[in-house]
Amino acid sequence: MMNSGSYLFARRTRLPLLQACLFSLLVALTRQVAADTARFDDYLSRDDSRMVAYNPSALDPRAELNHEQLSSTDLQADLNSLRPAFNGLVLYAWHPMVTPRLLWLADQLGYEAVLLGIWQPRSAAELDGVIALVRRYQDRMALGIVVGNEGINFGRYEYTDLQFAADYLRAALGDSVPLTTSEPLVGYRDQRVRDFGDFLAPNIHPAIDREDLPPAAAAQWAKDQALSLARDSGKTVLLKETGLPRGGKAIYNPEAQAAFWQAYTDSGLSETAGDGLAVFKVAFEAFDLPWKAAASGLPIEAWWGLLDPQRQTTPAFAVWQQSAAKAGKTD
Repeated sequence: MMNSGSYLFARRTRLPLLQACLFSLLVALTRQVAADTARFDDYLSRDDSRMVAYNPSALDPRAELNHEQLSSTDLQADLNSLRPAFNGLVLYAWHPMVTPRLLWLADQLGYEAVLLGIWQPRSAAELDGVIALVRRYQDRMALGIVVGNEGINFGRYEYTDLQFAADYLRAALGDSVPLTTSEPLVGYRDQRVRDFGDFLAPNIHPAIDREDLPPAAAAQWAKDQALSLARDSGKTVLLKETGLPRGGKAIYNPEAQAAFWQAYTDSGLSETAGDGLAVFKVAFEAFDLPWKAAASGLPIEAWWGLLDPQRQTTPAFAVWQQSAAKAGKTD
């Protein structure tokens, strides 16, 4: 039987041991959070990182039933067709019938990074869905989160809603995954947008803002705007959307689209600017999406794809595939 002296000695011995164990656990958790946060940055810094903005080729999201009817076979075929040129995806929204399947398939097919999208920052269901995916996949893929896409510009939500969503995500995930939002170039005149999140992810479209420029000049103009944002903000700027459409106006065709991306990729895929960094590793976008033209009334919106709705490649896709090959990327 342990006497009181023995008990006190044992208790005093165990307390420092317990404190040491708790300290070690805290250090390990802190290091894990730092590692998770750095994983997306590390992915972007690699020579072989290439991402593509992706909406499923067979999905018109305007009808809710279409999400349920979208087959996993179609999703897998999409991802297989993109994989020769890309190892990362940029998404726009979370949907319970689509996004969990999509992440599972991307993981199975060897995609290494996903920039998850939240379409409506006011939606707790969408936020919770993204949180669950981060928790499941952050040890296997480099992940980031885009909180909203052009919603301030088009009045779908307010800046306060971005703050709400960021607080909601941080409460659940801490700093384990980087956050950003995305607006068209004009939106970054708002200092609050420039200050939001860990990096910037603008949409910079010469086809909208500088239609007068030929393809190579348009590519350089888009890069120059991103470099200016990086220099002014001191942040990493991931140019999330740019390019030329392949149709919709007489001046746009497959050759012009390919010429844009050739100039864009040939002139380097990242560049420092003061304390900031501009990254040019996202292609916009995966597939032609005719529903976008119908929804917007703008014919060019159907023609941004590097592949057509039947997953046939275009000259622009070949440009990105060659860029990936030069970087030593293999399937």
